Amino acid sequence: MRIALTYNLRRDGREASAEFDSRETIAALAMLVESLGHQVTPLDVTGSIPRVVAGLRWIRPELVLNLAEGERGAFREAFYPALFEQLGYAHTGSSASVLALCLDKALAKRVVGAAGVAVAQGALVRDRRDVPRVPLPALVKPNLEGSSKGISAASVVESQDALAARTRELFDRYPDGVLVEEFVPGVDVTVGWVDPLGVLPAVACRYPSARFAVYDYALKHEMSSVVAQEPVELRFAAPLATAAARVFAALGVTGYGRADFRVTPEGDVVFLEMNALPSLAPGEDLYAAAGWLGVTPRDLLGHILGAAVRARDAPRAA
Repeated sequence: MRIALTYNLRRDGREASAEFDSRETIAALAMLVESLGHQVTPLDVTGSIPRVVAGLRWIRPELVLNLAEGERGAFREAFYPALFEQLGYAHTGSSASVLALCLDKALAKRVVGAAGVAVAQGALVRDRRDVPRVPLPALVKPNLEGSSKGISAASVVESQDALAARTRELFDRYPDGVLVEEFVPGVDVTVGWVDPLGVLPAVACRYPSARFAVYDYALKHEMSSVVAQEPVELRFAAPLATAAARVFAALGVTGYGRADFRVTPEGDVVFLEMNALPSLAPGEDLYAAAGWLGVTPRDLLGHILGAAVRARDAPRAA
């Protein structure tokens, strides 16, 4: 197939561009996809929308392998898939509507909670002057961001005054909304799903202990070498797989995705958030989980592309 590989190029080390992809990542992915027999043309979507449309018309892709995160707003992850859909280009991953739903952590939790999965309790702050009352300690984070942006050791607060200060400080940086949640003790776990492989083995993220350990921005981006990716304890595997299956189904994720949970010392599985557009950079969680099933990175990308082709070619309801 002719495939357009759409992405945002990471041009600097700022937190704002943490979800964007490096030239090395794009080159590695293009090589893997080409090894499957496809013709791949990378297309950086950052900047001019007319340029993106012109690029797509020149490429004439039979499929878009989409990594584009967008740049701003509640619809940023959904914008380019929506554009592709309007232009008639099939793309990998979930639909624009699902991507918009999943980026909104508070809204996604309401859907997941209604599906019978435990979620971290909290409140969404939409006004800088509002400070919710939630059980302490609490975790304060942006509502519409991924890649641990806006999360640091200071994100866990133990007093109402600290909660007010942290909420206002974060709101000034992320005015689209701040989510204040109860702090859930335990281990960070990610669970991937890929069509047709199904729910992948859960990946536990182990890192240096702290009083309130959270997988923050520094650990994810600046100290990633100290984070271990390992299978979860066997006793947690089945509850996590069950919860993850419900989460993916409830949110309508298609193609592939990754759900994030905390598993408490008592064994409770608590949903945190959904990433319907997880990174496909080499070494990320999806590859580790698929590898435990004997699936190579090349084959994993083949499954992701194959799911998109099946969705493209499926008969449409009259």
